Amino acid sequence: MKRLLVCLILLLAPTVAGADELRIFAASSLTEPLGEAATVYGDRHPGVRIRLHFAGSQTLAAQIEQGAPADLFIAASQDAMARLERAGLVEQPAFIARNRLVLAVTADMAEQIRTPADLARPGLLLVVGNPQVPIGAYTRRLFERLAGDPGFGAARVAAIRNNVVSEETQVKAIVAKLLLGEADAGIVYQSDLTAPAARRLVGRAFPCGDLPVARYPAAVLTGGNRRPAREFLAFLATPPGTDIMRRHGFLPPGDGP
Repeated sequence: MKRLLVCLILLLAPTVAGADELRIFAASSLTEPLGEAATVYGDRHPGVRIRLHFAGSQTLAAQIEQGAPADLFIAASQDAMARLERAGLVEQPAFIARNRLVLAVTADMAEQIRTPADLARPGLLLVVGNPQVPIGAYTRRLFERLAGDPGFGAARVAAIRNNVVSEETQVKAIVAKLLLGEADAGIVYQSDLTAPAARRLVGRAFPCGDLPVARYPAAVLTGGNRRPAREFLAFLATPPGTDIMRRHGFLPPGDGP
């Protein structure tokens, strides 16, 4: 009887241990704030083991569709989340934060690139996101709005497009190329300029009227470990959670445009 009891305990142990494992798939632009949030949450809930996986939102959505084990998905666009909603793979999403696009310029080009209009200068090296990922899609939307802005114009946007030398699949790759000196400027999220390494870059604002806003939906996976996922998502909405997001350059989910 004792031997049978020991066998049952051993068989059940992995299930019990795994019950409090939380696997979070999140957009790469959330690397710093979610890393900090996971540490703070883990200190308060030592029984929860958090595993963070960062990549482009569309890449993560594809991995989840293909069966990658995940409990919570946080995307940088509604399109990536909508894919999983249509497939019935997630619960009702909720927005946790917003972000804005900014122009990041290397320190040695700060004098030559003082406004976004300077991106049209011949020979300038500009890095943007691939149109298949959120940062790239938001950048294309920005270009469309700037082209229709009488103060900017389609000809200037065409000149800027001609200066694009690389389209990256993650926003972190744009920052990395700038820090390595492989480009003069890049279009990133304002939160990307709060990371310690990125503080060597100079930020330039785009006209507010033309600026698309990035929104971050989060949803619990229907086939995942729902309880810790819901609890961590709730933590992100508490003052400690929102303060972490704010310090890393993110905006509250419901404030203004």
